[in-house]
Amino acid sequence: MSKSGSHAPIEKFHFPNSQSLWHDNKGRPRSLGCQQCPHLDSCGGLNVGSGIFDCLTYCRCEDRSSCDNVCPNNVRHLVARSMEVRGIWDFSNVPSAPTLSCPPLPTMIPMLYHSAARMRAPSVSAVALSLFEVVEKKNGVVRFSTREELLEYFKLNEDTTVVLSGTDIDNSLERWWGLEDREAVIRGIKQLGVCFITAPNYSLFDDVPRHDNLYNMKRIALAFSEIQRHGVPCGLHLNARTDRDWERWLEFLYAHPEISHVAFEFGTGAGNKTRIGWYVHKLVTLAASLDRPLHLVARGGLSEISKLANVFDGLTIIETNAFMRAQKRRRGVMTDGKLSWTKSPTAPGKPLDDLLDANIAALRSYVNQSLPLIKPKQTVN
Repeated sequence: MSKSGSHAPIEKFHFPNSQSLWHDNKGRPRSLGCQQCPHLDSCGGLNVGSGIFDCLTYCRCEDRSSCDNVCPNNVRHLVARSMEVRGIWDFSNVPSAPTLSCPPLPTMIPMLYHSAARMRAPSVSAVALSLFEVVEKKNGVVRFSTREELLEYFKLNEDTTVVLSGTDIDNSLERWWGLEDREAVIRGIKQLGVCFITAPNYSLFDDVPRHDNLYNMKRIALAFSEIQRHGVPCGLHLNARTDRDWERWLEFLYAHPEISHVAFEFGTGAGNKTRIGWYVHKLVTLAASLDRPLHLVARGGLSEISKLANVFDGLTIIETNAFMRAQKRRRGVMTDGKLSWTKSPTAPGKPLDDLLDANIAALRSYVNQSLPLIKPKQTVN
């Protein structure tokens, strides 16, 4: 108690760096508080360098009732989120989906965010669009009533293969989860001639209680099941924080032979140059451990495609640079096998179609030279 008689404020603390939060079961011991946790089978425990007793150390809220993390310190919120995912964190009650065929996907698919400053379709056979751009933000219904409207809006050719990417910011992901009738939305998307969707990539943060991670992994699994059960081939998004998370995804793949495609995002966390190797190793191990073909659809990770192509039976990179660099008036140039971006200013009002095509061609050339000869699957120790 302080002299005034009030309680001392809750101590605020910060972990020294993000690397101390990374799980490493080889170089770090398991946290002591994990040993008797009832969720140990699903979670696997944490082996981190931040000196925590258990994952509840990451609960640092002064007002726990207002925190939106899934955490036992806010029981009402914990129970509500648990009921959203069928009452348990494990995957045993995720419904199976029918096996659906997906047309062959090219090695590289450019991501298009809009059609501003464009006059025509890009010179490609397939494009990726955001899953969340085809759904109205205000009323949660499909934005286009026909495929023709979709093609006109994004300026695409009639025979363009359209893929929807479920990777986005948290606000967009939560809007999808909050849709009143996701089944109707998925069926509406199917009517647009969309051939494939990657499941929403709900976040697995390193500085939150593991209950939040388990909840989001279950949402990913349910989102995959929901999309494919309602008629659109879907790629299961592999989002993981620990070794046990990867083991559980492999178990889920064995239990659901209808899964032919998986997705992964090499974003801010997984793309970190000192951490990316761990994710690549886990992806390679997963693919080599499965006894059936598996196609990987990745956002980013161009530097790692040679390692991934050797073990996955198919590999597609959804590439954002061609579009984003064109918007910033940068042109991709291949010189001695290296890709660089040079300034390419355009006259006021001039469309970006030619610049976009040039960037797509440069990235395609870079990807093709990076791919090794595909070898048979090898056992990964």
